[in-house]
Amino acid sequence: MSECFKFDPVKAGWTRFIPVAAFAVIMLGGFAVTVTSLNDVPQEKWKGVGDPKRLLDGEATRQFSAQLNEHFLLSKPFAKIERGITYAIAGDTGASVRRGCPDWLFLSDELTPYDHAADNATARASLLGKVSASLQQRGIKLVVAVVPDKSRIEQSQLCGLHRPPAFEPRLNDWVNSLKAQQIEVLDLTPVLAAMPEERYYRSDSHWNERGANLAAKTLAERLQALNLVDKPKNPPDAKAIQSASAERSGDLMRVSNLEGLPAWLRPAIEVTQVSKVAPVAVASDDLFGDAGLPTVALVGTSFSRAANFVPFFSQHLAQPVANLAKDGGDFDGAAFAYLNSEEFKKQPPKVLVWEVPERMLQKTLGKSEKDWMKQLGVKTTETVKGKY
Repeated sequence: MSECFKFDPVKAGWTRFIPVAAFAVIMLGGFAVTVTSLNDVPQEKWKGVGDPKRLLDGEATRQFSAQLNEHFLLSKPFAKIERGITYAIAGDTGASVRRGCPDWLFLSDELTPYDHAADNATARASLLGKVSASLQQRGIKLVVAVVPDKSRIEQSQLCGLHRPPAFEPRLNDWVNSLKAQQIEVLDLTPVLAAMPEERYYRSDSHWNERGANLAAKTLAERLQALNLVDKPKNPPDAKAIQSASAERSGDLMRVSNLEGLPAWLRPAIEVTQVSKVAPVAVASDDLFGDAGLPTVALVGTSFSRAANFVPFFSQHLAQPVANLAKDGGDFDGAAFAYLNSEEFKKQPPKVLVWEVPERMLQKTLGKSEKDWMKQLGVKTTETVKGKY
């Protein structure tokens, strides 16, 4: 069949009604299980289920499925049917995930413009400037490592997903704003972009082990070039890294509720490298262990907790790294917690690495960030307008 006449159900306009059809199927199935038991579900749980807009975008279907899962044992098969139908036919991955090329998923946050985007990025750069100056007074060097978006590095896998052109300069602009404040910053984009293989997991929002190891090596070499750490006398021990291939289902599969579906109703499970790396970074619950004060501490996001990034970093440095990164900590969570901790006050490191994902730069400022910025005298959109 000619490509120009090839039917693409995802692009067909009628597919926007697939969630409605799936919703009807699940409703009939759910009511077939039991009608009388529905009276046991609190009324507020059903609020908004019948909203036409939420029916079309699939949100009502997911809400109804959630209630069936909570109250009816036999409802889970119906929920799986709904997910399989809406993904396989309509390409529905939920509000937080977008589908790119076959078996590739992307985080919606990487493709979403935000109000006051430039102001938000500027405020975060100013916050880092204040933190850097404070650390410098204590003889601590701040090094910022910026992780580019998966949708930037793996652009060839977007397959029609729209990444706003305005996003193209945002990382470089932000890096330059840090340099203007004399903050040491490493943009990991060039080395990751030049790498010929896949650098991010297909069904995960994070870099894979190839990308993480390259980023770790580049960061270690930067610290060594700045004489912030000693260069190791010997190269990393190849025996310290034991790798094997294994199946891996990423976080975007879980977020989009596609995990556990039959193979033909979801993206393929990725076969990727999974390694055991020694020495392991100092655990966050035993900050400095028995070895005493570390040279390097790291704060950041789940990127620093994914794909063995910190163990690789530790290998390339040939010394332990205190990993204080937090899953779901956003831009500021891990840094604020660590810099206000007793551990930091009593045993500060010589170097603090702050890992920052590009997708965090322009997001709407959270309350914790605003509070910290207000405390440090950083101007935000709210403070300029007199609203905060």
